[in-house]
Amino acid sequence: MNRTMKTGLLVGLGLGLCVTSTTMAQAPPPMGLAPQPKQEKNEFTGAVDGRLGFGQVDEDVFMTVNVGTAMRWGQLGWGIQVPLRIRLNDEAPKDSSVIRKEDWDEVSDWTRVIRFVEWGSEKKPEPVYARLGVLNGITLGHGTIVDRYYNVIDADHYQTGVFVKTDLGVAGGSFFMDNIVDPELVGVRGMIRPLTFGKWGEFYDRFTVGVTLVGDTQAPREPKYASGGDERRINGDGDLMVNTEPLWLFGVDLGWKVIETEQFALTPYVDLNVMGATRGTGFHTGLLATIQAGQSVTFGTRLEYRAVTEDYAPNYVNSWYEIERLDFRDSADDAPSITESVPKLDYYMRRSDAGKDAVLHGFHSTVDMTLFKAITIGGTYEDTQGAYNSNLMLRLLLPWIAGIKVSAYYAKRNFEKFSEAFDLDGGLLVADAKWRAYGPLFVYARYSREWHLKKEGNDKGHYETINDYDIGVGAQFTF
Repeated sequence: MNRTMKTGLLVGLGLGLCVTSTTMAQAPPPMGLAPQPKQEKNEFTGAVDGRLGFGQVDEDVFMTVNVGTAMRWGQLGWGIQVPLRIRLNDEAPKDSSVIRKEDWDEVSDWTRVIRFVEWGSEKKPEPVYARLGVLNGITLGHGTIVDRYYNVIDADHYQTGVFVKTDLGVAGGSFFMDNIVDPELVGVRGMIRPLTFGKWGEFYDRFTVGVTLVGDTQAPREPKYASGGDERRINGDGDLMVNTEPLWLFGVDLGWKVIETEQFALTPYVDLNVMGATRGTGFHTGLLATIQAGQSVTFGTRLEYRAVTEDYAPNYVNSWYEIERLDFRDSADDAPSITESVPKLDYYMRRSDAGKDAVLHGFHSTVDMTLFKAITIGGTYEDTQGAYNSNLMLRLLLPWIAGIKVSAYYAKRNFEKFSEAFDLDGGLLVADAKWRAYGPLFVYARYSREWHLKKEGNDKGHYETINDYDIGVGAQFTF
């Protein structure tokens, strides 16, 4: 996992690939509404879903049980669930509990019963969209500070967060918070279209100015070690012990959709960000483009150039941030090292203190393709000068085809050689399949690589990636 820690993520299910929220949340895939006819205003729809399966988390085998509902009335949707993992086989390290205790040993874990509460739809243009639940790939603005952030990727810690997005035409904004029980990470972005006041026409109305402020109010700074060694200390709740201090990131961005037709849209943008603790700066400029090829194929792409100082990290809050903030990479150099890895803020603070403020150049590229408004294929690759700064993400979403639905997502962060890009150690992989067997009955399978803090043995106090899979049967009834 030391390679892993230097490796992070850049997940983007929130880009359009919809891997179920509790898949990342260490529970069986959540229940969801079956395909419904177009909903009329204030129409009530719902589903009741039950699952029984068998799976593995790390070395232990579990029977998984999940019963819940998902409902929607007009703009309001909500869901509840009771996900349980019952231990059938206990490998070392031994655990006396039958129910996996790590799923329920914190106050925030109990909020997993609330699968979600939602207003509006994130997939459709809405004046207001709000969600309470697992955060699936939150991005603010152009993603140069917060890029596809997931609040649940640690197998032992569940969080219920909040995300709100609004666009009222002349202005709008976004807000997120990682955990309603014990919030640490918050972010807000305000956006205005200032030229609309001049009433010069639609072309000028598409110019936007945005301001972003993101804070980790308890950012881990200095790790605490056991006396007489380099072993990281762990508290009674199973968390790494660290000294903390606030971290704030601030950014200003400009964007202008200079072309907007039914077949093509083009938006150049510029972002300038500052990392408060180190005073590191990042300049980002790029193009967002959408191409509609007939009625069946849509291409979306993002190409970006970056000029950043060594004490600044592009998309600092990314999909791996929940792990990176505690266990990032070697403070002495850029090579992976389990025994020397430190929190992310500490890593960049040490670079700042050492006077490492040279400007590094890099790029970001994303391509997404949607076929027949149903099949999604996409990928992201980015790199910046310096060692271990390459990031890769791939995603696939297939709709119901011959009674089978499949989604897959893979990401690898902070690798050096492209040959390391598909090393599962330190990578994030989620694959999910569902087969309609007969009537309301279905068969499902899920596999993922998740993060887990080692609490004994070699490399104690450092994160590693573990296998988590679940195979079973279920039934869904809609009304």
